Formats: sequence, C-alpha cells, structure tokens
Amino acid sequence: MNNASTTGRYREGNYAPLAEEVSTTDLPITGELPRELNGRYLRIGPNPRDGEVDPVTHHWFRGTGMVHGIRLRDGRAEWYRSRFIDSEKGSPNTSVVSHAGRLLTLIEAGKPPVEISPDLARMAIWDCDGALSRGFTAHPKIDPVTGDLHAMTYNPRFGEVRYVVLGPDGRAAHTADIPVAGGPMVHDMALTETRVVILDLPVTLAAALRRGRAGKTVSNLPFTWDEQHAARIGILPIAGKPDQVRWIEAPRSFVFHVLNAFDNPDGSLTMDVVRYDEMFARDVLGPGDATPALARWHVNPALGTVKEELISDHRVEFPRIAPALTGRAHRYGWFAGFSAHGLKITDDVERDPTDGFGTGPLIKVDTGTGTTVTHDYGPGRVTMEPAFVPRPGAGGEDDGWILSVVHDATVNRAELVVLDAADLTAAPIARVHLPNRIPFGFHGNWVADGPRPQILQ
Repeated sequence: MNNASTTGRYREGNYAPLAEEVSTTDLPITGELPRELNGRYLRIGPNPRDGEVDPVTHHWFRGTGMVHGIRLRDGRAEWYRSRFIDSEKGSPNTSVVSHAGRLLTLIEAGKPPVEISPDLARMAIWDCDGALSRGFTAHPKIDPVTGDLHAMTYNPRFGEVRYVVLGPDGRAAHTADIPVAGGPMVHDMALTETRVVILDLPVTLAAALRRGRAGKTVSNLPFTWDEQHAARIGILPIAGKPDQVRWIEAPRSFVFHVLNAFDNPDGSLTMDVVRYDEMFARDVLGPGDATPALARWHVNPALGTVKEELISDHRVEFPRIAPALTGRAHRYGWFAGFSAHGLKITDDVERDPTDGFGTGPLIKVDTGTGTTVTHDYGPGRVTMEPAFVPRPGAGGEDDGWILSVVHDATVNRAELVVLDAADLTAAPIARVHLPNRIPFGFHGNWVADGPRPQILQ
C-alpha cells in the first residue's frame, strides 16, 4: 500500500479542515423552502486545527470536531454558523442528537457528550450525573414510542460494553456492563421494540496493538482489522442484564451503520446493515479497504443463526429511515451513494485502498423489493448523509423531505438541499447556498423547534 497517497487522501480537497469559524445571516435560496421546516439542521465532522495532525499517522476519524448549523424558519434561512467543539475532556466530532431538551455532540470510545446551546455559542460537558463518565457512542437509538434513548457505549480500557438507557427526562434509567474481549470498535447498535443488539465485530484495539509491536504502520485511531477476533452479535431484552445476552455468530464483516431492526412474530428479528468485507486492514488511515453493501440479516435467536441477504447492488452508506419507525418494520431507506474516483457505484471492480472513501448521489431503497431511485445532484456535486424530515400530518412512510449537505466541487462551496422524499426524480424543492464548503464529515440531524425548552441558554 502507498501510505503517502492514502495519507494525502484524507487531508486534501474537501477532507481538508477549515481554518476559522464562520457566522453569516440571510442565506440566499434557490427555489422555495417549505414553511413547515422550522428548526436547525446540524452537521458535524473532524476539523483538525493547525499542528494537530501528524501526516504519517493521522486517521480521518480523528481531530477536533466542528459543528455546522443552519437555522430555517418560516421559509427563510436565517443563519449559518460553524463552531469548534471545545471542552476540557475532548472534542466530539461524530454526531449530533437532540434528547430531553439537550443538543448533544457525540463521539465514541471514552469521551462524554458535549452539550451545545441552540445558537451554538455555549458548550459544556454533560455526563448524565456520571452515567456517561466512561464515554458515550456515536449512534444512540431513541424509541419513538417510549422516548427512551438506548446506547451501547464503550471504552476499550475497561474490557466491556456498557448498555445505557436514558429516559425521556434525560436521567439514566438503566446501565449494564457486558464483558467483551479484545477491545472491539462498536460504532453502532440495533434497537427493536423489545430487544437491543450489540455488534462485536473484528475491528479491535488488540489487533492495532499487535500491529504496532510488529513495526507496521498504525494510525492515531487505535483499531485495525483482527483476523483472530470472531464476528458475533449479542441480543438482550430492553433494559436487560449481562447474563441475559445471547451471543450468535455473525457474517464475518464489519458494520459501521445499522439502517434499522425490528421484531418478527416468530421471535426472530430483522436487521438491515451496511457491511464491509474488511475494515482498516490495508487502509489503516480511513475506511478505504472495501466497498459497502446493504444487507439484511435474518436473526433467529432460538436457532442461534444469522442468514445474510443482499438487498441492493448499489453501494451505499450513511443510512437513514423515518425516525418514527425506529425499531419497527420499515420499507424505505435513504442513503448516500458510494463512489470512488469516478467509479460507478454498481461497478464490480477491485479497488485500490489508496482511492479512499467517497460519496456520490442520493439513493432511496425499497428494502422489500430492492428497487432503487437515485437523485444525481449534477456534475461535481455529491451528497453527504441524508436526513428524513416528516411532513406535518404525514400520510405515508416517505411523506416528507430529505435534507442533506451537498458539496459542489465546481465552486468549492456547500449547499443545504431539500428534496421530496417520495420523489427523488424531481428537481430540488430548495437549495440554501452556504458561504463556504463543509468538509466531508460524518453525521447530521434535523432538530425541529418544539415546546420543550433548551437546557443551555
């Protein structure tokens, strides 16, 4: 592997960090913003500051976080702001969620969330009275019926995954420490109406330590592919205890993201996941080893089996569903299509890991039939993670809008683009023109205005 090439890939172009924070008001709009979109679109990613990056060991996933916020109200785009996440305990750079009136910036593996105010001006560590003292996760799941937030948190130093449930009031309702070996990277989890699922897959701290001792290149993200670690999932009841976990062998792969999961009447469960054949085996500085595939895992706890079925030939990442169906049977998923240096997302070709990781068009998948619909944003324009926002009084699963940040390489700037979630073939409903580019990062969410007051004012 050409380490120099891979190193450059994740520090060049739109991967490169921004040097300064930005504030601007009254953003120009092409089209007409739906007046029902009243709230904030928040997006976050790593944005290393000067002197923070070692060009030999820097991994794309590391670096000070920067949050980008776009305030929409009554058909106007009132402001855009970008802010570094500053705290005495680190700088989350992976996701932003709203729970119990708090806006939380998240990172996994050892750091608690940092709460931010609605105007992005104030920040403070929030560890839920110590329940999150060992760290949190990038991907908690909020049950749309109970309002409980479920999270599989981990810190590799402790040799376990901590299952945490936070009630709708923001207080810790349940914790359980579940032993795992080798320090696996647990980026996501699955939630159904009655169960939670732990992902214990072969990307581990132990393998990174062995690699370093052997004198091989390692990154400042201490996880690599582990040929000695089994792939398995652990299933336990909601608010379950460690001795209730049922471990089942899983397809040998790595999963960053779960689209959704749900219970079946026969006691089995279904998980839709974006899976990779391997991860951080050759490209130790980013997720460039393999291409992602959308798969359905049919999990039968009674038999102890997981059967895999590929849903689509399209290569996709950053999966999203209608939030109201979290843990319930779903039909549609929206994704950022995968591309790399001009390769079509359906090409079945061997990739060089130095190509790195890249996104392309927006893709909607009918998970029942495998049918796909694509929205191409135009030459030089690629989407980041989509977010589904339901229309008030929505009459169907896809009755709403898709919001995503689109990078336009032809002008080196970003837009917030609004599409009709039910008809991706239509032209954009609105495009909010931002004053600068937003670097390729990870996750974003729409946070609607609501009656619950924000904690940090």
